[in-house]
Amino acid sequence: MFPLDMILKGLIPINIKKNKDLMLLITYAAILILVVLNFSPIILGLVWFVSLFKPLLIGIAIAFILHKPCIFIEMYIRKMILKNSSPGLIRGLAVVMTYFFALLLLTVIILFIIPQLIDSIRLFVSNIGTYVDNMQGLIDRAANLLKVTNVDVSSLINRIFESVNQLTSNFAGLLSGIIGVTAGVAGFLANLLISLIFSIYLLAGYEKILGNCKAVCRTYLPPRAYQSVVYVYRVTTDTFDKFVYGQLAEAVILGVLCFIGMLIFRFEYPLMISTLIGITALLPLVGAYIGGSIAFLALLIISPVQALWFIVFLIILQQFEGNIIYPKVVGSSLGLPGIWVLLSAIVGAGLAGPMGILLGVPIATILYILLKNDVHQKAAKEGS
Repeated sequence: MFPLDMILKGLIPINIKKNKDLMLLITYAAILILVVLNFSPIILGLVWFVSLFKPLLIGIAIAFILHKPCIFIEMYIRKMILKNSSPGLIRGLAVVMTYFFALLLLTVIILFIIPQLIDSIRLFVSNIGTYVDNMQGLIDRAANLLKVTNVDVSSLINRIFESVNQLTSNFAGLLSGIIGVTAGVAGFLANLLISLIFSIYLLAGYEKILGNCKAVCRTYLPPRAYQSVVYVYRVTTDTFDKFVYGQLAEAVILGVLCFIGMLIFRFEYPLMISTLIGITALLPLVGAYIGGSIAFLALLIISPVQALWFIVFLIILQQFEGNIIYPKVVGSSLGLPGIWVLLSAIVGAGLAGPMGILLGVPIATILYILLKNDVHQKAAKEGS
C-alpha cells in the first residue's frame, strides 16, 4: 500500500491521458459489439425514426432540386425587373415563379408526353403477336441453315403473357383493399402538401435557416468540431449538388438526343424507348446498360437488324454525350473512380433497392473525398 504523499510527489506516476484513452477504447469496443449484435433492430428503429420526418425530408429534397432555378430567377428579377425593390419581395416573386414553372413543366409532361407514351406502349403490346411470329420465322430459317432443332419462341412468350394475365386476374380479386389504397393515396397527398409547404419555407428563407444552424453549432461545439461540421456540410452539399443536377441533366440530354436520333434513323417506338433510356440514365454507370439491354430486347422481336443498328447508335450516342456534350453542359463529374461507383451502386441496391442505387453513389463519393483529403493532410504533416 503506497502512501498518498508519494503519489502526489510524483514518485509513482499515473498516466491520466493513457487511462482516459483506454477507457474510450473500451467504451467504443462495447458500443461496437452492441451495434453488431443488435444490427437489425437498430436499422429498423432508424428507419422508423426517419419515417417520422418523411414530409420534412421530402420538402428538403424538393427545395434542394429547385434551389438553383430559384437563385437564377431571383438574379434575373433583381437585374432586369425590380432593381431597387426589397430583397424579401424579390425572393417571394422568385419562389412563386419557380413553383409556377415547375408546375407548368409537370403539366406538360402529364398532358402531352405521358398519353403519347401510353399509346406507344399499348401499340407495342397489341402488335406483340406479329412481332413474335416474325421473330419465330427468322429463328426457324436460321435453325434450318444451322441444322439444329427449332426453338419455339412463341410458346415462351405466350407463357410469359399467361403469367402476367394470371397475376392481373389475381389482383382483380383484391377489391377489399380499395379502402386501404384510397387511404394510402390520401396520406400520400397529405404528406406531399406538407412537403411542399416545407420546401416553400426553406426556399424563402434558407439563408436565415443556415445562419441559425451555424449559430447553434458555433455556440455548443468546440471550434475544431465546428470547423469539421462546416467542412463536412460543404462537401456533402457540393457532392449532392453535382450528383442531382448532373444525373438529371444527363438523363434529359441523353433522352432527347436518343429521341431525335431514333426519329432521324426511323427506329420503331422512339418515344417509348427514349423515355426508357432517359429514366434508366438516372442510375449512375449501370443505368445506360440496363436501358440499352431492355430497348435491344424490345427491338429484337420487331427486327433483329434494327436492334443491332440501335445498339451501334446508342453506343456512339453515349460516347458523344458523355465526352463532348455532358462536360460542357454540366461540368466536372463527382470524381469517384468507376469501380467504386459500381461497388456503391451494388451495395446500395442490396440495402435499399433503387433508392439505394441513387443515394449510394453520392454517399460513397462523400466518404471518398473526406478520406482522401484526410490522408493527404496527414501525409503533408508527416512530410513537413
